[in-house]
Amino acid sequence: MKRILAGFLASMVICSSSAAVAEEKVVDGIVAVVNGEVITMYELNRKMAPVMKQFNGKALSAVDMEQIEKVREQILGRLINEIIIDQESKRLKVNVSDQDIDGEIKSIKEKGNFSDEEFERQLEMRKTNLADFKAKLGKDIRKHRLLSYKVNNKVVVTDEEIQAAWNSTQTDQGDVAKSIHLKLILFPENVSANQVREQIVVGETTFEEAADKYTTGPGSGSGGDLGVLEWDDLAKTWHDALEGLKPGDVSKPFDVQNFKALLKLDSYADTGQSSFEDSKQEIYDRLYAQKQDELFADYIKKLKENAVIEFK
Repeated sequence: MKRILAGFLASMVICSSSAAVAEEKVVDGIVAVVNGEVITMYELNRKMAPVMKQFNGKALSAVDMEQIEKVREQILGRLINEIIIDQESKRLKVNVSDQDIDGEIKSIKEKGNFSDEEFERQLEMRKTNLADFKAKLGKDIRKHRLLSYKVNNKVVVTDEEIQAAWNSTQTDQGDVAKSIHLKLILFPENVSANQVREQIVVGETTFEEAADKYTTGPGSGSGGDLGVLEWDDLAKTWHDALEGLKPGDVSKPFDVQNFKALLKLDSYADTGQSSFEDSKQEIYDRLYAQKQDELFADYIKKLKENAVIEFK
């Protein structure tokens, strides 16, 4: 099963918009009400914490304030979406059993190569416990099942579309361009690249979510997307970091100038000898993801139109 585990362990705190210097403040109150379910200021602040740590002790410029407000709006939008989807899954009686949750935890342990003791330690490091983790995991599985029914089952990718996408990758000589599609996270000094990579590996967050929260480099706001790059144009340190990775894999942390970095290999054209059949599944997956995103945006838009959302 494709896991959709929200990044509830990596949260963020927003500063007061009137402050001249960034600082963490514990302020409670209601920022929005979604069909009677509230989103508190404390909850929003907690989600903003990693972003605000980048500005600790720094005098905020107008550009900084604008960026912070933009991230705040994005995170509030995600919280609203999560509530609406959870409410809809309950309305449609999408059920998740204890066996489902235990099976998903088993998969996480196997993927991360965690013993029971190591898994408990990971939870402690993230200031949560097994009961809370299971509750959040159950909600994520329910969300995944709802979206599978309402969105994923409606995604259709035809052979003609795959062929057209393949044709667009051909050079004049008919060979496949030697290129690589990458996503990048450049970490600020006070964020651990190793810890964030662990969160990605165990499914607590996605690479794209982590990039939007932490990256100080290009691709901020678009999941760290660097687009398609020529392999020969990449530095040797990048070649080394990408060695042995398959599409979808995340590199180990490595140095980019004065920053720690992670790379995600989105798609990879290893040589000019690849055939259409070799690339067909990768092209299908890419087109599927694009259509899935479009259908999800349309589905959540319709749910919002029928929801009562109040901003405080």
